[in-house]
Amino acid sequence: MARAWGARRESLEASLLDAAAAPKIPRTVLFFAGGDATVGSTGIDAQFVSDILKPFQEMVKSQFVSLRHGQIGQRGPRKSENEARLLLTGLPRGSFGLELSQPFQEDWVTASEVSDTLVSLSKVIEAAGESDEEFANAVDDISPRVLPRLKEFFEIAHKYKTSLKVESGDLRCELSADRVQRAFERASSTFSETSEIELTGIFRGATLDSWRFDFKPADEDALISGRIASDMSEEAAAAMNGNTNQRMIAKLSKTEIQTPSGAVRTKYELIDLRQVS
Repeated sequence: MARAWGARRESLEASLLDAAAAPKIPRTVLFFAGGDATVGSTGIDAQFVSDILKPFQEMVKSQFVSLRHGQIGQRGPRKSENEARLLLTGLPRGSFGLELSQPFQEDWVTASEVSDTLVSLSKVIEAAGESDEEFANAVDDISPRVLPRLKEFFEIAHKYKTSLKVESGDLRCELSADRVQRAFERASSTFSETSEIELTGIFRGATLDSWRFDFKPADEDALISGRIASDMSEEAAAAMNGNTNQRMIAKLSKTEIQTPSGAVRTKYELIDLRQVS
């Protein structure tokens, strides 16, 4: 996997060097107002800060590792998670803000990935306060491991009856205390389940730059797309392309996420590929 990640890293570095300027410092600001969490713009409850930052940082780590390495387990260690560690670097006024960033990040690739992670999480936080449909769409872009922490994040905000505003990159979103409650209920009613399956069908190829694959099951009309397993070597992934458009058996990790409306979102990760006997 180290060589595969190295190849994808080189591609991303090249695109960043072609950009007009270096990526911005990874940064997000969480603003809170009202309820039992804050006293105007003067202060914020210390216990609330401790409680709310833990699930947020855990969401950042899980989403960052998923972005870099693909699907991760529901528990256990996460590769490279320390590279997503954020510092509390400011207390902006407005309501009361907690600025989290990586002010000394010199690795352009990591800075870009952490920034993308923060924006992705801001989008799912905003969608959770909007509607079941928007939340279901936003869930497609996050790791299933984020969901329990997202529930915990909203549960704490709801407990303190606070409103919430998030700023990440160019994205701004704001949830009133009522919308925080609805977001908590929505996140609490969303579940994920992961299993391993084997499917017979036509392998449509793998793209090593994006580390993704396409597969057409024999008994389904739709094409399956997803990530290649993070522990697969670059050589093994490249060798799979020799079986493009061939009838194969794919071993897959399948994660189903069910939202409150009953909508089911399915994510696939390719673990292994072998020829039909």
